[in-house]
Amino acid sequence: MIVSIAQRFPFTGESCLLSASGWLAALHLTGFIFSLHALMRRHSPQGTLAWMLGLNLLPLLCIPLYLALGAERIRRHTEERLPTNSVFAMLRGIRAHLCQDAPGSLGHPLTGITGMPACSGNSVQLLRDGNDTYEALTRAIQNAHSSILLEFFIIRNDRVGNNLLRLLVRKAQAGVRVHVIYDEIGSHKLPRGYLRTLTDAGVRVASFNGRRFWWSSFLRINYRNHRKLVIIDSTQAYLGSLNVGLEYIRQRGKTYWRDTFAGLRGPIVAQCLLSFAEDWQRATGEDISELAREQEEAGDVTCRLIPSGPDDVPINAWELTLLEMAYRARRRLWLASPYFVPNTPVYTALTAAALRGVDVRILVPLKGDSTMANLALLTYLPELSNCGIQLLAYTPGFLHEKIALADESVCCIGTANLDERSLRLNYELTLLMEDTDASRRICQLLSDDMNQAIPLTPQHWYSVGFFARPAAHICRLLSPIL
Repeated sequence: MIVSIAQRFPFTGESCLLSASGWLAALHLTGFIFSLHALMRRHSPQGTLAWMLGLNLLPLLCIPLYLALGAERIRRHTEERLPTNSVFAMLRGIRAHLCQDAPGSLGHPLTGITGMPACSGNSVQLLRDGNDTYEALTRAIQNAHSSILLEFFIIRNDRVGNNLLRLLVRKAQAGVRVHVIYDEIGSHKLPRGYLRTLTDAGVRVASFNGRRFWWSSFLRINYRNHRKLVIIDSTQAYLGSLNVGLEYIRQRGKTYWRDTFAGLRGPIVAQCLLSFAEDWQRATGEDISELAREQEEAGDVTCRLIPSGPDDVPINAWELTLLEMAYRARRRLWLASPYFVPNTPVYTALTAAALRGVDVRILVPLKGDSTMANLALLTYLPELSNCGIQLLAYTPGFLHEKIALADESVCCIGTANLDERSLRLNYELTLLMEDTDASRRICQLLSDDMNQAIPLTPQHWYSVGFFARPAAHICRLLSPIL
């Protein structure tokens, strides 16, 4: 029996060992080649060093991780992106009340990255929570006559999501043109039946990464569409950081997600539409930019849209916005975000502003939805205290809003957090307002939230258990993927 098996499989122990060593050598050679690829990418020095060490020492584990999280695949992923000069030309063609950026102004470099200059003649309505937002969106969708463009990071199959489903189906069946973009990662729990109901009613539905085979989708898993935007009849737009879910509505016995949205009218709507058109073209290859048209003045707010993402060149537009606001602030710089794990340039800019006497306050939730992000945040407390930055924790619920205010005339609201993912990996959308009245309203909103917050001090860090501190520092090191 043994002889017959040996005759059928004539491998000696030595040849098996040579075969295994050959595979091991090939694996390490592959890891070395990938480490050279990592060396040539736009990672931080720490990230590059970490990838190179991992790919050479643990290639079997790190090669799949690098393919999904580390390899830069944005160039092929965004071949359909509208060039910034084309965006500017389209806006100028529809006479979108464009303002001239003065050299050295806050917006001058942003126009070069996004192609979207400031525009005048807008109205901005602040929607303070989920109840106000969903009520406004429901009313706007019900009154839509020609088109509804909608994109969200998360769409849930709950009471709020099903109400949206019924509204969109009804409008599509009535002949209204409806386009929906969702993110595959954020909406991974959304059942196929939900999407099928939309498409059967005539709604055009697209996932942000488009229809690709599983391996291609795996390679793009790290790039997510975190934008939230609704455009009605090409004349009004809504943006902010709420997703479609029941958690944003106050419910007895449930954690309340505090968030803010903005309703827009005026020339800024054309910028919102071009941003959506770019995302739709990226997902489907179809150009719908013809929906953008000239807008009438609706107010006196001057603002601009800042779409940001990993394909921004030479710097992420959201990161540049934070750096410019921190550099130009003279009296105060107030920020609200559910996560505070910034990259080095933003952290340095915030501390420099505080050290020169600016009132820097950062509002975060007392209890976040990410344990790793919560632990990473605690490591900053002694450093922030030393330079005079106040870190405040919102207590009534989970703070999810993303708002920034600099002095009395510059403020922004959008989807971008104060973390590495928003600063480097996610596709985000921010409305920057250069307006005293809008800044006053944002200041009042932030003041109300800060009045319901408690200060976070170094004592909160020192009270962390001895064995939890190394874990917190590890979470800070892993901040690019939090």
